[in-house]
Amino acid sequence: MDRAAAVELVRGLVAIPSLSRHEAAASTWLVSQMRGAGFDRAFVDGAGNAVGELGDSTAARTIVLLGHIDTVPGNIPVRIEGELLYGRGSVDAKGPLATFAAGAARFGSAAARAANLRVVVVGAVEEEAATSKGARFIAARFDGSQERVPDACIIG
Repeated sequence: MDRAAAVELVRGLVAIPSLSRHEAAASTWLVSQMRGAGFDRAFVDGAGNAVGELGDSTAARTIVLLGHIDTVPGNIPVRIEGELLYGRGSVDAKGPLATFAAGAARFGSAAARAANLRVVVVGAVEEEAATSKGARFIAARFDGSQERVPDACIIG
């Protein structure tokens, strides 16, 4: 993914309102972007999280890149001024989440397979709510009973 596409990814994600418990449009949009960027699998999971995966599920190592897709209330008009992006969620945490998706896309499926690595990007829902529904759902997925525990989880 080139720089212009990465900037559009974060701008587009920030432009979609996604208050806690109302993240469906943003999750669906991000999944579509990840599919278009070459992720091997991209889907909205049972909690509503946007999930994109590179590499094989049987890879020797798994890295989870976890951000959240929801925001708190408030209206900050989305705009880019020079090198700065303004808008609700651009820093916490759609910006880091879009960075994870863009970086993983740039790394690519072929590189993940060559490194025997699976990269899982997660845009978790309800992180700004006390429920933390999305993160809890992912934690249960990778608890060793459904899938083995990741080798690393980086939170943006």
